[in-house]
Amino acid sequence: MLNTLLYYTFVLNSAPDTVADLSSLTRVQIETLKIHIALSRHEIKMREALESRKNGGISRGTYYRILAQAKKNIKRSLFTVAAAAQLGLLKTEDVQRLISSVSMIPDGVDAGKLPEILALVNAVADRIVML
Repeated sequence: MLNTLLYYTFVLNSAPDTVADLSSLTRVQIETLKIHIALSRHEIKMREALESRKNGGISRGTYYRILAQAKKNIKRSLFTVAAAAQLGLLKTEDVQRLISSVSMIPDGVDAGKLPEILALVNAVADRIVML
């Protein structure tokens, strides 16, 4: 019981700010992906997207370079999960449940509750990986 309490206390105190912080994507890549989603939904125009970035905006080339890096990271992450499943290090149904659980976390979740939620997600991920 004490070990569990210490574990969750440590995890809560060092918890990331978002689920994205637990991923291999950078904050810039996450921001660029959000912009890309808004663009593809026609919620904003390219000019607004480029200017929306901090520090005065970015060039179109930089935007596409970061987007390509994010796509590459996501694709490699998928193959990492596939390779781990093939090796028997995780069960695909556990991964599906984790993804489903994470996708149900709303964007505007209370900042005070977010560290607890992320600590639980992180703990579930630790249990999924059978090493």
